[in-house]
Amino acid sequence: MNKKIESTDYQIGSVLREIIRPNIPIIFLLVVLCFAFFLLGVFTFFAAIFFIVIFTVFLLAMSNDERKSLEFYKNQEDSKSKDTHEDFNKLKTIVEAIKEPTILINENDVILIFNQSAEKIFFSSIATDSFLNSEDKIPIGLRIQSIIRSTLLLETLNLYKDNQKDNIEKIEITLPGEIDRSYEVDISRVPNFSKDEFNYLLIFRETTEVKKILTLRSEFIANASHELKTPISIIKGIAETLEKYGDEDKETFKDFLKKLIDESNRAQLLIEDLLSLNQAEMRQHILPEKEVNLMKVLDNIFVGLNELAKKNKIKLSKELEKKEYLIQGDENDIRIAFVNLIENAVKYNNTGQSVNIKIFENDLKIIFEVKDDGPGIHEDHISRLTERFYRVNSDIRSSGTGLGLSIVKNIVSRHKAQLEIESKLGIGSSFSIIFNKI
Repeated sequence: MNKKIESTDYQIGSVLREIIRPNIPIIFLLVVLCFAFFLLGVFTFFAAIFFIVIFTVFLLAMSNDERKSLEFYKNQEDSKSKDTHEDFNKLKTIVEAIKEPTILINENDVILIFNQSAEKIFFSSIATDSFLNSEDKIPIGLRIQSIIRSTLLLETLNLYKDNQKDNIEKIEITLPGEIDRSYEVDISRVPNFSKDEFNYLLIFRETTEVKKILTLRSEFIANASHELKTPISIIKGIAETLEKYGDEDKETFKDFLKKLIDESNRAQLLIEDLLSLNQAEMRQHILPEKEVNLMKVLDNIFVGLNELAKKNKIKLSKELEKKEYLIQGDENDIRIAFVNLIENAVKYNNTGQSVNIKIFENDLKIIFEVKDDGPGIHEDHISRLTERFYRVNSDIRSSGTGLGLSIVKNIVSRHKAQLEIESKLGIGSSFSIIFNKI
């Protein structure tokens, strides 16, 4: 009981000290003045005491009003700060819900908020250390220039701020890297809830694949037009010759007819390879998800390729264990790659030589290998063999379409595999595709 009374007395005393302490100089001055007036006979002693008490109460009442005003202002500020924090959290929730990479910056280009998509694409290279904001995992005060190095973006932001536009600004930027990536960026103004200024919301939509498709389409049309020009011109010339002189010489007629068929086959093969290459490039970024047995693929194509080898007087053999070699892939693509490598080995080999096919494995990889003992390829050509329309032999009509290995390269890339080429002049060549095991 005594402890409770002591505690209450202490609290009252503490409150009185907080109220009276700031006004001690004024109260002291009042007491001195009243005492002087008392000595001069202006006040009686009791009148002076009464005046001091009334003035002190009035002073304390005014102090109380002032304290209430300060508390009201503080409460208003706290409420405003709370509302601002809530508004900021709502905005953060909205930004997180956007699927596209999104970043919010202030007037000074300092990053305030970003979502998971932006973190994955733009912030993954930032190491976590003591300078990082524990909530957003970015350095405090980090500016957009440190993350996205685009002069066009920064210039557009500055113009957008200066012009005070209300509409959304759209630009397209390209960010350099191992693979250049293109983005369409929407810039919009967002109110800053705590200050009389604006923040800026950047929404990024990747257009890399769209631009790639458009580029491939343009290149496809240009390449197809160029490569088909020669066989079509020959076919047209032969057809016109046959129309005028075909009845005069039967032997010449047969000879021209054979050339016509050969050029028609070449044009057809070129079109098929162009379409295969175009499809391979269009799907290069789409990872295959099905399970493929390489043994089964090879068995399905071996009979037909063996007939081609016999026609070219080449001994075609395969060396592999009777077991399943499983990878994650696209069976049709794998078949096209295998056929291209084996056909090349057969077509460009010397008559009477051999081509050997192997499939083997180690702990992590499965290797498909086509090896021949043909004339081999000079090392100057090896690095360029997978380029489109590149031919070791400059004679176009005797060197195929120049697209086979380019098709293989795109298929290998889609399967996250590796293509290895080894060759020595006079000894032979080896082409291997190294797949990842499932």
